[in-house]
Amino acid sequence: MSVEVDRLYEARRVLDLAVDRGDLVFASGLVGDKSGPLMVHAAGCRDAEASLPAGQDSIFAIASMTKLVTTVAALQLVEAGKLELDQPINHYLPESEALAVLQGFGDDGEPLYEPASRAPTARELITHTSGFVYSIWNQDAFTLQSKGLTAGVGAGREMLNAPLAFQPGTDWEYGIGTDWLGYLVEQISGQRLMGYFSEHIFQPLGMVDTTFEFEAEKMDRAVFMMARVEDELVTSPAMQPAPEAPGSANFYGGGGGLYSTIQDYGLLLAAILNQGQGTNGSILQPQTIEAMFHHQIGSLNIKPCATQMPALSHDLDVGFGAATTWGLGLLLHTQGTDHGRPAGSGSWAGLFNSYFWIDREREVFGIFATQVLPFLDPKAVATLTAFERAIYGVND
Repeated sequence: MSVEVDRLYEARRVLDLAVDRGDLVFASGLVGDKSGPLMVHAAGCRDAEASLPAGQDSIFAIASMTKLVTTVAALQLVEAGKLELDQPINHYLPESEALAVLQGFGDDGEPLYEPASRAPTARELITHTSGFVYSIWNQDAFTLQSKGLTAGVGAGREMLNAPLAFQPGTDWEYGIGTDWLGYLVEQISGQRLMGYFSEHIFQPLGMVDTTFEFEAEKMDRAVFMMARVEDELVTSPAMQPAPEAPGSANFYGGGGGLYSTIQDYGLLLAAILNQGQGTNGSILQPQTIEAMFHHQIGSLNIKPCATQMPALSHDLDVGFGAATTWGLGLLLHTQGTDHGRPAGSGSWAGLFNSYFWIDREREVFGIFATQVLPFLDPKAVATLTAFERAIYGVND
């Protein structure tokens, strides 16, 4: 597919209109193919006071878009013969030997557990069929965290000390499995996650602005976090970018935490579209890329999840109402979308309303990003939808 010039123009206009209407303060987008960007555009400002203009190199928190990077790292270890996707992870991580499954709560409010039948596999961590869930969308996990018995996202290594919500391989629910996967990558490789990413993914792809710690000298490109409160955009009291020294983090979560730019992240998507080949080398073999776009969860169904933390997320419907399944690191649209993507395209998103998709049939990818809480903000999603429709020439 060659994206026509007028469609690229219309995609830019969608971003500009979202800012002009006041729907978003910051709206950025990129459309690319195997060779790289076809269109890069940033509209609006990086702050609520409209004093810091947006740029194509603006740096923002990509949250769960980190999961694709972690998955690529794990699949590299599979290719190297160091990790088996279907081996229970206690083979590599003895601390996962005696996991428990939360059954609910007794009349006294105390949690009820049963032993896990086995440790989850790396494939189950990647596909969210491990039993590890997020307290943002799981009621029992939220109750457990509210009682102070578990730590939430952002609590460092302690966040991994959570029970399963179901026996491994028996259900699908979005969760912290990719954080466990990142820890697994560290233990097998002998490198901290940021170091592994840098050496094996970011450097081969020429990704120079993607990191866990926000470098002080790049703070003049930071996009600040907004929150929608009673339909008004205000500066978020939390999740704001702050300078940190490289390597200073005590824990790198494979499920989130990276900062990036649309152009940097586009290098990763272009490489996946190009059978694993980047500008400065290959990150994955073509057969591995192929597996990423194949159904991986058997007869399990991806189901919506009700939010437990409305300030962080609306109810979670990862397919926006369309039929979906899960590949290796990607949500797969089995019947395409009403907005242009064909069947078999892969995608995912980040908590702060950043989204991407990869369309191998038409050889194009797209990224839309803003920095707004809660997740699945209706006006951000409407902009994403209009952006996609513009690229594919889908009429309203």
